[in-house]
Amino acid sequence: MILLFCVVPLLWAAVIDYRKRIIPDWTWIAIFLIGSISVFLLPYPTLVQRTIGFLLPGITLFYLAMKYGGVGGGDIKLTSALGFCFGLYGLAVILFFALVPACLYAKVTKQKSVPLAVFLSIGFFIYISIVFVNGLLVAG
Repeated sequence: MILLFCVVPLLWAAVIDYRKRIIPDWTWIAIFLIGSISVFLLPYPTLVQRTIGFLLPGITLFYLAMKYGGVGGGDIKLTSALGFCFGLYGLAVILFFALVPACLYAKVTKQKSVPLAVFLSIGFFIYISIVFVNGLLVAG
């Protein structure tokens, strides 16, 4: 599971985003590079799925940031890098498990913006757990 190498940069992004509300560039660049290497090592997701996973959330979040605010550039770049690394379908699962608690957090704390990297990390760990358990069930 080469994609487990995403744990360190994603956790670092989460910690810094929670403390300072910024996401260091090296974190999303590292995740993007891991995704770039995994293109040659893993048959799935395909390059087309990765490219769509990179572009669609990036363009969507950029649009939302310009129209409504609350989404920073680091959030956009990190989400796009995760989309390239895990493809559109993997990112959809990650975002599902990230955005529900992020919305609850925003509602409870009455904040307009949230440290999205924290919630992307939660979604990532749930996604990896599902993939791991599914692999055990298929192998067993």
